[in-house]
Order: sequence, then C-alpha cells, then structure tokens
Amino acid sequence: MKRICYATVLVAGSLSSIVHAEIDARAIAFNCRNCHTESSLDPKSSISSLKNVSAQQIRQALLDFKYDRKPATLMPRLAKGYSDEELAAVAEYLSRK
Repeated sequence: MKRICYATVLVAGSLSSIVHAEIDARAIAFNCRNCHTESSLDPKSSISSLKNVSAQQIRQALLDFKYDRKPATLMPRLAKGYSDEELAAVAEYLSRK
C-alpha cells in the first residue's frame, strides 16, 4: 500500500510540473531569427520575411511544415521539434515583433 501511495505522489508531482511549465516563446523565436532576419534577406531568397505577417499566418505555416503539408528542406524538421501549443505561442510572439 505504501508503494502505491509513493507512486501516486510521484506521478502527481510530475504532472503538476508539466502542467505549470510555461512556454518560452521568446527563446523559441531566437531560433527563427537566425534565418528570418530583415537585414540578411535577399529579395530573391526563398526564406520569407516575418515582418507584417499575422500570428495566424505564421501558426498555419508552422503547422503545415510540421505535418508535411508544406514542403521545405529545414522547416519541417524544426517544426516537428515543438508542440502545437509551442508553435502557436511563438507565432503570436513573432507577429508582435
């Protein structure tokens, strides 16, 4: 019985930390800015600008990359590393910058 109680406490404690974890959209956005910077973009480049793009547009593009609905070389690999919630948070962050 004691083992069950200890296991319950451990699982509840783990779930609590997962639920309370915050998404750091700013930290994720730093990765985006490595390629999507205004100063380094050539008009002929296939790398799109994030300037004046809505959160919904960014979020949809990220989800399309993640779920292989939009082909690209690097972006699908990057997008798959984040949850849908993290992608939504970073899209919102990027749209405000």
